[in-house]
Amino acid sequence: METGTLNRIITISTLTEVVASGDVSTTWGTPETVRASVKQIDGTRYLKENELIDKAVYEIQFWDNAYTNNIQIVYDGMTLYPIRPITKNPDGSNLNIVTAIVSTKK
Repeated sequence: METGTLNRIITISTLTEVVASGDVSTTWGTPETVRASVKQIDGTRYLKENELIDKAVYEIQFWDNAYTNNIQIVYDGMTLYPIRPITKNPDGSNLNIVTAIVSTKK
């Protein structure tokens, strides 16, 4: 991660599943505010059911050790979901650089 790129604020929620009496319920956890590097890497405009749709793909990097692929990220009014497994690479501190390739869910 380049120095000085952690200039965006995102919120991350983790999906949790609870099994009770054979029923599974899912909920999004409490959002956590995190500083991150956000870079748009692709943008597509397409027609879906007579509606023009913009779909953007972002690369988001932040420091952490605890997140899994079951996350949603809110950035600039958009809710983004991983479209590839997130990667974690050590950086020299005790935290990992997490890279998530995310997009809106349409």
